[in-house]
Amino acid sequence: MALNPHDWQNRLLKLFKDKGVVKAFPGSGKTYGAILLIKYNRYNNVIVAVPTRKLKHQWIEELNKHKVFNSVVETFHILSKQKSSGLKCDLLIVDECHRSTSPIFQILYKNVSYKHVLGLTATPNKECLGFCGDVIIDVPLEEAAISDFKVYFHAIDLSTSEKSKYDEYSQAIGRYLGRLRRQGDKNVGKIRKSLDSLIFKRRSIVYLADSRVPKTVELLAKNKDKPTLVICKRIKQVDKISRLTGYPVYHSERPDGKALFDFHNDRIPALLSVGMLSEGYDKKNIQCLIIVSTAITEAYHIQSIGRAVRLPDDAEIHILLARKTTDEKLLQFRFMYKHELVGEFSARALKPSNPWVEQYYLSDEYFLDAQDRIFQKNQDGKQYFKPNHITYSLERLFNYRSCRFRVTKDSLVLAKIGGRIISLGILNEQIEKIKPLNIKNA
Repeated sequence: MALNPHDWQNRLLKLFKDKGVVKAFPGSGKTYGAILLIKYNRYNNVIVAVPTRKLKHQWIEELNKHKVFNSVVETFHILSKQKSSGLKCDLLIVDECHRSTSPIFQILYKNVSYKHVLGLTATPNKECLGFCGDVIIDVPLEEAAISDFKVYFHAIDLSTSEKSKYDEYSQAIGRYLGRLRRQGDKNVGKIRKSLDSLIFKRRSIVYLADSRVPKTVELLAKNKDKPTLVICKRIKQVDKISRLTGYPVYHSERPDGKALFDFHNDRIPALLSVGMLSEGYDKKNIQCLIIVSTAITEAYHIQSIGRAVRLPDDAEIHILLARKTTDEKLLQFRFMYKHELVGEFSARALKPSNPWVEQYYLSDEYFLDAQDRIFQKNQDGKQYFKPNHITYSLERLFNYRSCRFRVTKDSLVLAKIGGRIISLGILNEQIEKIKPLNIKNA
């Protein structure tokens, strides 16, 4: 089967040498781009590593469709086991490579001996870039040639008791953030641990807001004639929706293969899930996606929204956001696509003054000196790092003066200037240590 490659897929064939990562929105054609690369370079032996069995079956189907028979597809789980030690290949393809870097899964990079490695993801992090190489192809949304969809953001409210508890946690979080802002606090590790716990508890209140359930039931009723996928963040929540609507669920405690099969083959109108289908699911005729509760990171949002790019052009996405909570931070991504606000959100959310505060103080701190050198401070002095492309953005932002910046777990670069925390985007390549070099502070 021959398809007309996108421009970025043709660029991949020219740019790929030994290693590299393709960063592209879900549905942009990363799989087909990798298949073109296999054929173009005539690799004799290819291993494709994937996070789930569902993705494994999809890859096998695509490889067979394009008559590629020199490739083996296996899950991260299997490739990380001792029995996979000693496997060899010319090319290792790691799909959804941002998920391959857990302490268990990253063993696959030791078990498999490879000459070349290609990572595929919409949301690279510095760990996967360390294994798969720098981003060599970055496909913007306008170049992705994906389906035309519209996102509806629905405003919901916390109950009085939920809001009271939410505000209580917020006040405590504010106190801990204040301590982190002050220099010289010796209990930074304990403060961050406590802060993480408080943020998790506050997010749980938002995830499980009572008003999400009736709103979801209402949306399911309005779209009863459309194939509909529902994504939640909590099992308790999705099970309650199932009891009220009669629709089946698919999650870690109830991996109902029959329900998944029936939904995929249009035997049932809707399926309720808990995150498990937010990556690697490719039913092509879903006309309605309902995201009941969601994480507020850019990476999770892109992966969840990515389910829509495989939908028909008239498909709709509905996202429920709790007003006057951290949920509203998700609105900062709304200009990536066509959207509509349903209900009134706070004025601050529509034009956020500082949406990065919590992430800033939970992230790793770096410095850039007057000689364009990146370093971190430690008890012995300074640890220096290799030059990185982020240097140019920092120099322009700080008018070529020395500065400090931070990098989150999702490789988002944040800086504070004029008292305001701003984002400089996602790192295209990780910040890499030179070698231990300690310079004593004067």
